[in-house]
Amino acid sequence: MSTSRGENAPKVLYTQKALAIIDAELELLNLKIRYPETFRFSTASPTKSELYVIPKSKGLGIIGIAEIVIALFLSGEIIGKDGKPVPLIHLARGFEQLFNICFGSIYDKVDEMFARKPYNLTKALDILRNAITKENNKRNNRKD
Repeated sequence: MSTSRGENAPKVLYTQKALAIIDAELELLNLKIRYPETFRFSTASPTKSELYVIPKSKGLGIIGIAEIVIALFLSGEIIGKDGKPVPLIHLARGFEQLFNICFGSIYDKVDEMFARKPYNLTKALDILRNAITKENNKRNNRKD
């Protein structure tokens, strides 16, 4: 087995590059220790929402929130920065963050919603509509 310079050249070059990277990292750490204010990055971490949905609520569980997401998506009225309607997945991710839930695949929830019987198709939206109607009736009765 020969150990001539030619056979070991790639190993030596690799070792030199690895040592150079380590030296650069050490110098960077040294600078971070000496001048920490220079290395403060303003990475705004998303705040955790304080809102939660009761997962298997009779009226407004995760599938109910998915129903709202799907209805908003189908309306085409929610737009992104570019002025175009947002994709369903973006809308779903926003609601997941807002309510600390996980749809899994929102597309599975779409299938699940449309597999409902016709009288249950808009179950969550009906509950919300009824809640608003009930409150409206209360307010109107107070005025009398």
